[in-house]
Amino acid sequence: MNETTVRLCLFPHSVLPDGAARCLFSVWSSLECLRAVEPASIPDWAVPRCAQHVLDQSEKFWDRVRAVWQGYRELGSRVGEDGLMAVFSRDWASDAGPESRGQIQSILKGISPEPPNADEWLLTEAAVFLELGRELDIRELELSKNLEHVGRLEENLLKALGADEEDTAELQKALETTNPPLSPDWGHFGYLLHQRIGYWFRIFRRTRMPHGKVMLAALGRDVVDEALDPVQTEKERRREPWDRGEILLLTCPRTDLLSPEDFSRWLDAVENLEARLRFRQSLEAFMEEPSRDVFREDLVQRAREVERALQTLWSQFQRDLQGLRGYGCVLTAPREVTFADVWQAVDRTGAQTLGTRSFDRVPAVFVHLESAAIS
Repeated sequence: MNETTVRLCLFPHSVLPDGAARCLFSVWSSLECLRAVEPASIPDWAVPRCAQHVLDQSEKFWDRVRAVWQGYRELGSRVGEDGLMAVFSRDWASDAGPESRGQIQSILKGISPEPPNADEWLLTEAAVFLELGRELDIRELELSKNLEHVGRLEENLLKALGADEEDTAELQKALETTNPPLSPDWGHFGYLLHQRIGYWFRIFRRTRMPHGKVMLAALGRDVVDEALDPVQTEKERRREPWDRGEILLLTCPRTDLLSPEDFSRWLDAVENLEARLRFRQSLEAFMEEPSRDVFREDLVQRAREVERALQTLWSQFQRDLQGLRGYGCVLTAPREVTFADVWQAVDRTGAQTLGTRSFDRVPAVFVHLESAAIS
């Protein structure tokens, strides 16, 4: 089946968990993402389906970026991860980032007699910050996997003890009293999210990736909220109408429960779904004029056709798990809002210096994933 010209790009992270990837590739055939310094962290099976884009800059620029990146890593090894978070909060939280630029300058001292120009300062900040964020995201994923493993061990223990439902609840309570549930100290995926979004746009603006007809794919609602809240505030301040334009497109089955072999067969099967082709064609028309109700209504109808087709296919793979639902795919396309508006609202310094012209007429369209309730 031929793909449309609508591009789906991971935003603003460069780490894609396996469960989220399985959902996205059940609906879309390809995904694009930005690479800051090291390659984005993508499941091995998804790498051929995910194009990575990097800044086209001189080797001198990348030497500077790597020097600053290693400087922060060395700082983290001395002060610990909590201390590094404190540094981030202090040095990177302001929109203009003067403290972070001072830290960068101190690291670069003696490397090059040529100070970077304004554009390079902004891009260096962005590349270093996003790379450090990628490393934190990877650590959070590893911690989540460890927590899941501990949870499975506890479940197996309760089963081995022959506990019924009431006994299980009592035992679980006792276990949690003596051993409180492990949890991360912070949500790295959401840490300084406002800055991540602004810095992501800086890199995106300067890559060779075409910027027309692009949807930004987020791992959760908080990303879209953080991106759009400043835009909504500004519109309401000017007494302009605000319509978030949010639509639940469809809900994917629990493809994370499939073995790697079964999931490979699943991907082959969904590629041949006629409903996906009709959905992509409808999405193509929608992206031309997201504010037109007729296009929105057609897109919702085509998305529901995809959902039914996926559920029918799912029954052939996991009949005993038919009632379980995975991620909901939620579309957000606020009326009369462009990506330039979003970038200027979260990173005015970067937008003004680097220029938003490639985004000025591109409508802001997001899709994010939400865990669906188990029915």
